[in-house]
Amino acid sequence: MSIPRICMCGVFWLALLAFSLNPARAEVSLTTTGISSLVDGNVSRAEKTAFDDALYKAYLETALRFVPGSSSMELARGLRTFVSSRGNQDVIQYKIVSRSQLHAMLILSMDMKINEIPLREWLQGQSLTTPLDLRPRIILVITTRGPGQSERHEWWTSSTPKGYSPFETQLAKNLREAGENVAGPPLHITKPPAGPDKAIILADSTGADLVITGLLSHKSIDATMMESRLDLSLMDSRARQRLTSTSTTLKGTVDEKTMHDLLIAAVMGQLREGIAKKVVRVKPVVSDRTLCIEGIRDNNTYQAIITALRSMAGVSSVTISRVQGHTACHILQIQGNLQDVMESLRQRNIVPADMIIEGDTAYFRILNQ
Repeated sequence: MSIPRICMCGVFWLALLAFSLNPARAEVSLTTTGISSLVDGNVSRAEKTAFDDALYKAYLETALRFVPGSSSMELARGLRTFVSSRGNQDVIQYKIVSRSQLHAMLILSMDMKINEIPLREWLQGQSLTTPLDLRPRIILVITTRGPGQSERHEWWTSSTPKGYSPFETQLAKNLREAGENVAGPPLHITKPPAGPDKAIILADSTGADLVITGLLSHKSIDATMMESRLDLSLMDSRARQRLTSTSTTLKGTVDEKTMHDLLIAAVMGQLREGIAKKVVRVKPVVSDRTLCIEGIRDNNTYQAIITALRSMAGVSSVTISRVQGHTACHILQIQGNLQDVMESLRQRNIVPADMIIEGDTAYFRILNQ
């Protein structure tokens, strides 16, 4: 081999090493669209707003790969705050593919590459990655009194409960939309419980981990004015422990359903904080696997393969471990199995290649063209 050829080969491998030894990050590549209104012909402001819209959609699309459907509404409520807090610091690269204007709207189509690690950490911290069946099972045992003198609802006093009260029904709906695992009342009760431990007894009999119990009292002040007081406790039925308690009183000229919505809004945050103490935070198991890329002839092809790997949802990091001749071996940190990663790489059609998996090691053999 001539000296110039040796030098060029050395430069090639130095470039390869520099690319592969970048700090580990999980890159995801997406195509997204941002939309903004043009106000007073201010194109630069509209373009910034459209960029922010496209970035939010990129985060949302990425997050939905990790968040179960039961938590999607809660994700939508909290994601914008997270995106605002990050600014553009997770954007690795972006390119405006097309720019168009429809009436007074600016539309940007963009290719965007973002670092998804901060997003994944935030999702796990918010328990948004926890599937419904791993969340604590919750039952509601809340007495409703009024607004009439004789009006009272306690579903557990009947051996065949007819269902939750209107207030319990609305609270259960809101909690479910937030991703919580709320059960309905049992179809049959052998012996309706009584006394101060009735909520715990009911939770035990239905297999609930947590119980929200308390009293809602409505009182009509006059023909249009109603006063409502809500006292609730969140109990751990296994530990016989109170996790949180809250009280609130509201007065207004509203109907009963609107009053329920206002009361729930007042206590929802505290209830969710208490429930969060018992939620298992799911972090997918990450395992190390080896991938050897053989027959590397140019840096562009190699970089395309590594970029494709780093953009995959199941790949946490790609680190080069050994270089010999035209072969480079890497440690992949993956969630799931190696076969799925290699199948995904094959579908990218980056370069003709053979793929073999032997135990925990995969071989990607680039074919001579």
